[in-house]
Amino acid sequence: MKILMASIAHFFDPEPKLPGALGQIAEDPVVLAEILVLFRIVLADGVVQPSQLTAFERICEENFGINRRDMRELHVLLDSPKARSCDAKAFTLLAQLDMKARTTLLGNMVEIARASSNADECDSKLIRRMGDLLGLEPGLPVVERAPGSIEEKRAGS
Repeated sequence: MKILMASIAHFFDPEPKLPGALGQIAEDPVVLAEILVLFRIVLADGVVQPSQLTAFERICEENFGINRRDMRELHVLLDSPKARSCDAKAFTLLAQLDMKARTTLLGNMVEIARASSNADECDSKLIRRMGDLLGLEPGLPVVERAPGSIEEKRAGS
């Protein structure tokens, strides 16, 4: 009988509860907005580069406690209706962060952009715009190619 009741309850629960850090993130719209903004950098040029994705996942692990084996579930969460709702009001949510958290977020965005093998103007524009919206110094560093990029290897050959 308990199994039947649990099945019925699960049917009416629109979103299953996620374990560990993912569950906490799913319930915290500000943290979810931070992660969404970080993921925007990965997608900024329209190409998901493995180096940027790796940097994004490492930052998620270090700063938000998301285990690497839970990254697939994180990507599902980022594509969920809950995440889309947070995305629509991300800048309002991020305004709740203190200055240190805003600076860290922007620094993480730069780190993801720099992981790219080719610097992209889209990344730089998004980071500058985000810095402006977060009320941070407008003189942000230019996003440069990661050391060992394809262009540097060609020039050294």
